[in-house]
Amino acid sequence: MAARPSWRSALRRMDAAGSGFRFRCYATPVIQVERVDPATSVAKALRRKYGPSSWDGQVPWERGSMIVPQMAEGDVEKFVETELDSFVPMQPRPLSMQEVLDMLDPARIAKFLHVEVPVRFAERIRWIRDIQDWQQIPELVEVEAAHMQVFRDLRMVQRKPTLDAFTAVVERALQRQQPVRLKVALAMHRLNTEKEGFDSDFIDPWLDDFLLNCIGTEMLMSQYLACVNMDPAANKPRGLAGIIDPDCDVAQICRETAMHVQEITEEHTGRCPLIQVEVFQDRAVPRFSYIPGFLRFIMTEVLKNSCRATAEVAKSDRDVQKRPINVIVCADDHEVAIRVCDRARGIPFGVGQTVWSYLYTTAGRNKATYAEKATSLAGYGIGLPLSRLYARYLGGSLNLVSLPGYGTSVDLFLRRVNANQVEIVPDNDA
Repeated sequence: MAARPSWRSALRRMDAAGSGFRFRCYATPVIQVERVDPATSVAKALRRKYGPSSWDGQVPWERGSMIVPQMAEGDVEKFVETELDSFVPMQPRPLSMQEVLDMLDPARIAKFLHVEVPVRFAERIRWIRDIQDWQQIPELVEVEAAHMQVFRDLRMVQRKPTLDAFTAVVERALQRQQPVRLKVALAMHRLNTEKEGFDSDFIDPWLDDFLLNCIGTEMLMSQYLACVNMDPAANKPRGLAGIIDPDCDVAQICRETAMHVQEITEEHTGRCPLIQVEVFQDRAVPRFSYIPGFLRFIMTEVLKNSCRATAEVAKSDRDVQKRPINVIVCADDHEVAIRVCDRARGIPFGVGQTVWSYLYTTAGRNKATYAEKATSLAGYGIGLPLSRLYARYLGGSLNLVSLPGYGTSVDLFLRRVNANQVEIVPDNDA
């Protein structure tokens, strides 16, 4: 299969074709930038502007307090933009699952996040600003502003001697990120309909990069907060290590998700196919280190699509029962595999791989459906491609095969060895 063109290539083609769009990019060399303690550059700026006594590590450490107690607002904005320029060329530092599990102490995670998360936010801010006239797209303006606020907070928050201020900033950052996926999806649909040249060749790779980067920061920040709130003396449910389950029961998650999706389907369509979960493993049910929330999201989206399609093609309740959905769970020493098969007559031949496009959707956008209750992203073409990104994030894959007239088979592969589960973090400077 030919490699899909990058969204940056699409921008360059627009410019070359005289479409009125100009490719804009920060002039940043592809170099490895040495990282310093996050407080260092702040200290220098404060000493330059306000004298040596303004930052000597003596600022009161209160929850949510910042290390710039008396800096003028205009100077703060200039400082943050300068910091952004310095972070843009930095390359992200992907972690393996084993590294995350070895770093459960909140202080250690905070030290890593204090620099790493701003690097990833800076990259996404640049991607937004690379789109000419992005200020004319309301959703992009909102997302850029939310990202800038998080970047500013992370670069100016105190980290020592208490983690309270940093924890408060991370909590706010996660809250601000909640609507981002839907907003960028809406923004891309707006670009596609209102601006010339923004087709799937641009939108799909752009959203892949942006959302995959978002997944990484979501995982890091959620893991940090989970470790902060983890009581070592308490009995952790099923041995959770933050948001990670070192002994993740894949079959059980599939069964729980199946029940959840069946309830939603029954509520909104009045009928629901049977979902059968089968485990094929000689030794035991496949268990491995993984993030249960990610697996639930993937399985919810896949099963929701199969259930909806089955309910729509079935002529009667009796016909629905003749079209069960089979979920097969199996594994070897290196991978866990999950196959979801339905009998909903498959995907039309003309649709093909467009099911992975963010511009493709079969859910209505003007009414609330059970699909939207399953995931708030349904109706905007983002649920299935986003599920594939969650699978890719730690080196897995999500594939779909359609047998026209019969049904669809979706295969999910997840790496089982902790050292091989490494973050995939897009970096266009690499």
